[in-house]
Amino acid sequence: MLTPGTLLGERYEIIEKIGAGGMSIVYKAKDNRLQRYVAIKELREEFVQDEEFVVKFRKEALSAASLSHPNIVGIYDVGSDKEVHYIVMEYIEGKTLKEVIATDGPFDSKTVLELGVQMVSALKHAHQKKIIHRDIKPQNILMTNDGVLKVTDFGIAKAVDSSTIVATGNAIGSVHYFSPEQAKGKYVNESSDLYSCGIVLFELATKRLPFEADSHISIALKHINEEFPRPSSINPEIPQNLENIILHATCKNQADRYQNADEMLRDMRGVLINPNYVVSLAGAFAEKTILLSEEETQLLRESDVEDVESIPSATEEPIADEQVQGGSIYEEVAFDDEDEEDGEVSTFYKVIVSLGGVLATLALVVVITLACVFWIPSLTKGKSYSVPNVIEKTLVEAERLIKKNNLKVKVVEIESDIAEDGTVIEQNPVAGTAVKKNSVVEIHVAVGDGEEEEVETPKEVSVPALTNMTINEVTTALGQLELKVGETTYEYSDTVEAGQVIRQNPGYRAKVEEGTSIDLVISRGPEEDRGVEVPNLYGLTIEEARSRLGGMNLSLGRQTEEFSDDQPAGVVIRQDVSSGAMVDAGTKINVTVSKGPKEPKPSEEPVESPEATDTPNQEPTESPDATPSPEPEEPVEPEQTIQNVTVNLPTGTEVRESYRVVAKLTLDDGTSDTKEEVVPYDQFPYTFSFKGSGTGVVNIFIDGVSTSQDPITF
Repeated sequence: MLTPGTLLGERYEIIEKIGAGGMSIVYKAKDNRLQRYVAIKELREEFVQDEEFVVKFRKEALSAASLSHPNIVGIYDVGSDKEVHYIVMEYIEGKTLKEVIATDGPFDSKTVLELGVQMVSALKHAHQKKIIHRDIKPQNILMTNDGVLKVTDFGIAKAVDSSTIVATGNAIGSVHYFSPEQAKGKYVNESSDLYSCGIVLFELATKRLPFEADSHISIALKHINEEFPRPSSINPEIPQNLENIILHATCKNQADRYQNADEMLRDMRGVLINPNYVVSLAGAFAEKTILLSEEETQLLRESDVEDVESIPSATEEPIADEQVQGGSIYEEVAFDDEDEEDGEVSTFYKVIVSLGGVLATLALVVVITLACVFWIPSLTKGKSYSVPNVIEKTLVEAERLIKKNNLKVKVVEIESDIAEDGTVIEQNPVAGTAVKKNSVVEIHVAVGDGEEEEVETPKEVSVPALTNMTINEVTTALGQLELKVGETTYEYSDTVEAGQVIRQNPGYRAKVEEGTSIDLVISRGPEEDRGVEVPNLYGLTIEEARSRLGGMNLSLGRQTEEFSDDQPAGVVIRQDVSSGAMVDAGTKINVTVSKGPKEPKPSEEPVESPEATDTPNQEPTESPDATPSPEPEEPVEPEQTIQNVTVNLPTGTEVRESYRVVAKLTLDDGTSDTKEEVVPYDQFPYTFSFKGSGTGVVNIFIDGVSTSQDPITF
């Protein structure tokens, strides 16, 4: 067992043990090269010398390393250091699904289906890579703190291209969750994983396991021989369509189950979108026969091997070598076919037996004849047909499905402003109803009234990966997809640089409608390097600013003065470091101080004095007969117009709930106008409207800091 502080591969520093399984021990570690936390899976010491286990351990790494999916735990590295063989994996903060079920189960149908979609999506990706997990159970599924499932432990997965027959030595899988074919040590395929998924869905919906017994052998036999229980018998609130999904996935016969993950995903997503979605149960109860003979069942019950727990599991403690090396509980057993010695039988008895056989044969012939005459025709005559589900189908598709089921169609057109023209919005009888051949199915087809505009369905988009982006990069990326930045919070991080995104919600690849807001958690950087947050000095006197800075281990720097029509003389109107910024202790903050309003210029035109009329240079007065000079015209006021000024947040501005924005207009004729607003983050770019004439300059201040100075023309 590794101790805290151990360094593997001169890179991974062990922090603590977080779990143990039959083959390995799992530790939390720190990758000193990339400065991130990882999980290290170390092969147990007792198996290091066993070549078979080392090969199986490496197969886990090779199988899982080829997988890249949001719902699968990522594999970063694999290596060995002296006698230690290890795999480096993604570190997940959260709980196992088993722990979540124990504390929060049972779940409602919507939650069960949403978790099921994540689980089956992960298996779909693995199956596309020709990998079958073969040990799906809640203990091997992790749930992050954000509710994302992560499938792990591909330790017993095999490539489909190689032999998929369970090897002699032990039956692979966990007995409560494995399929009948795994219990019998036979061929497994994609449907075997889906059987296990069905049991996990059963447990999510009921907080119970379908089969329980005193021994693991008895549980295995129940998987093989007993009918799968209906989930609604335990939790009556389970809807029929969810129950049908579980029963379809857990059919005894592999051919009757979902054949691939796409089929199961289609039904689960169909129910999530439409609660009236009909899930087919074809074949769900087709196989009720005993799959093992009574002799085989009895021999299994009498086997010396008591549990299937001899199989290494990700959640179990080490097991004894003799358990691992022992024979399979499903090893072939030689049956003694030697007949017992017959006793002597009298001739009379033989005659009686022969006569009885003849009479029995005649009776059987009579019964078959009567059945052919009376019973079989009545069955044919009364055969029923199931009405298909044609809701939301086009008229052509609906008619084809109904006629395919030997039924007739009656079409009724209904005006609808919501449904798409030509689609079925109602049917009678409802889907699944048993009716006679050539019965009429009435369908109501939507027809627009030609007046209302078609209602546009919001477009669905996939959320991009935003981690390690700055807020400006996030805004650009989301804007291209018609998405918005939602609530932003901050926290310290040792692995993500300050100002970059740590987490997002909804997560990467989630399907959302256009216009959806994406919430972000942004890094403040390492906690030990956070420095001092600069306060807002706007409106403070010099002494007040000096006192506030001193209380935060900062100091007042250079002071410059400037006229201001907004603030009285002696108060701060700007600072060179914006409020909220993080700086080192002792940093000097330079400020600009108001000089008050700018005084108007004195008039340059001289005022005539009364004595000026007596000066010798005075022009001669005009004679009474002279034509009077025209009266001076009144000055025409220039026409005023409205101009809009758009304010953007500068690049690198810290994201906050709101900002105080001041827009100051100064015209060349000396007139000015100032507007001030508290603007929420999501309202940027923000627009101010000014009315004036001529030309001038607009100064923009955000939280007391000048951000732009632009010319303006009316």
